[in-house]
Amino acid sequence: MLFNYLNFIEESYLDSNFAPLYHRTTTYGIFDIINSDVLKMTEFENIFNNKKIKMVSLTRNKNINLDYYKPFLDVVIELDVNELRKKYKILKYDFFIHSKKEDKPKSNIYRQEPFEFEEIILKDVKNISDYIISINFEDNSILDRQVASIIPILRSKKIKIYNNGQEY
Repeated sequence: MLFNYLNFIEESYLDSNFAPLYHRTTTYGIFDIINSDVLKMTEFENIFNNKKIKMVSLTRNKNINLDYYKPFLDVVIELDVNELRKKYKILKYDFFIHSKKEDKPKSNIYRQEPFEFEEIILKDVKNISDYIISINFEDNSILDRQVASIIPILRSKKIKIYNNGQEY
C-alpha cells in the first residue's frame, strides 16, 4: 500500500481538536438557521450503525467540493468545535461508506468518492450562533435579499462575515 505523507499530515491536522468544523447550506438555509438560531437535523434519514437516523452533518474540510451531489450549497458556516463539544457529542461519519456508494475506507488509495472528513451530531444544535466563528457567502449569495436581512443579526453577534473569502 502506498503511503502519502501529505494526506497523513492533512488528516492528522483535520482530526485534531484545533480544527474548526464546517456546515454547508443554501442562502435560504442560512436565513432559517440564523432566524431560528438552530442548526436542524436533516429531514431525510441516513444509515448509521445499521439504523436510519437524522443528523446534523459537519465536515472538517472547508474546501470540500460537493457540487456533484448538491450544487447549491453556497454558504459555509465555520463552527468552534471546542465549544460544540461542551454540549454535543460529535461522531465521525463516512457518508459514502454508510450509503454504500463506496466500499473502500479513507486509507485506501483506490477509493473513488471524496474524503469528506465528516462529523455528525445526532440532534438539533440550539443557540447555533454561540458556536459560529464565521460565515462565508460564496458565489455572491450575500447579495440575496433574504441574506441581506440577517447581516445585522450576524454583526450584533460578532460573527465574522465573508463574501467569496474576503471579509465583508
